[in-house]
Amino acid sequence: MPRLSPPPDSDLLPNPRPLGSTSVAATWSVAHEAQKHGAGILFFAYGSKQRTLRHFLEEADASARSFRTVRSANRPRLQIAVVSNNETVDPSVFDVHIKPRPDLLFAGDPCNYGPKGCKPNQRPRQWATRLYYLAQSPFEITWALDSNTVCCDISSAVKFLHAAEMSGLWGFDIATANQAAGHGLYPHNWNLMIRWSRASSNLMRDWLLMQFRRGLAADDQGTLFAAMQRQRAAGGLRVGQMPTPFAAAFYSATQSFYPRLTRPLTRSAVVLHIAAAKSDAAAEACRAFNAEIGTRRQLWIHSKGASMAPLHNMSQCKKALKKARCAYGDQAARVKGHEAVEEEKVFQPALRDPQQLSIKF
Repeated sequence: MPRLSPPPDSDLLPNPRPLGSTSVAATWSVAHEAQKHGAGILFFAYGSKQRTLRHFLEEADASARSFRTVRSANRPRLQIAVVSNNETVDPSVFDVHIKPRPDLLFAGDPCNYGPKGCKPNQRPRQWATRLYYLAQSPFEITWALDSNTVCCDISSAVKFLHAAEMSGLWGFDIATANQAAGHGLYPHNWNLMIRWSRASSNLMRDWLLMQFRRGLAADDQGTLFAAMQRQRAAGGLRVGQMPTPFAAAFYSATQSFYPRLTRPLTRSAVVLHIAAAKSDAAAEACRAFNAEIGTRRQLWIHSKGASMAPLHNMSQCKKALKKARCAYGDQAARVKGHEAVEEEKVFQPALRDPQQLSIKF
């Protein structure tokens, strides 16, 4: 009996497995993607309700201003874009205003992380609009930041973004802040850097569709983690970690919200995740983070209302937390001879084989 020829690819069913599919697919057809160029910062300030829109636009405006400086030949002005459905934005602050379509401004949910600890009168939020318009960024290298961000050192931020552009994001497709307390990486989406590539285009399409699948207002960090593992397995996505000085944030050190703890840093903290951009608290936070430049330190906050304080070694950290180990404090990178976490550029974190992970798709 003669052998039957295999059906053409167009007749094959998609691979039903969440990981490991090698089916060929076209990249996301993003409007004007051929015009993406340069590197810049992208903020988001949108909302289907006026109070939500006003809140996030005020935050984004204050955050963007913290990155601004007088233009000079030696220190060029950072390019900053914002996605906002407000009719206007301040052109002295934002170079590009991207207006989302009204039908892509979804309702949102005040309880994005579930009923536990939720206050129904909180601002309704959803990230599906953000995911869609992140792909519409005008930049080839996009530094996507939350609106509650503070820049403590404009010159260092400019140099870092320029180095990312010149190096092609040091060979990575995406880099994220890392909220994993142990080894590995779990994205913290307040601080992402993306190089537009075939791999990142497929990642972002996968991420958006997975967000639709789990819920428009569901946590977008879980969907990004899942999408990253799919693209790592199937498409060779290269995932990096943002260096702590350019992604300094507090994380819960125990099962409770407090105490809060940062990752270790030695050099100056440049970009902070803190809801204080439009107040004197921003300057105070920068001073607290950078009081001991050159000394390895973790900042911690014992309880609500408590001041930031430095922890200088593992013993201090364990004693403060009353734990046998120091969360986030023992993550010195051991990658190709590097004995300490990189602080000047995106670096390779310890990543587990996607096939060994248990992920809810």
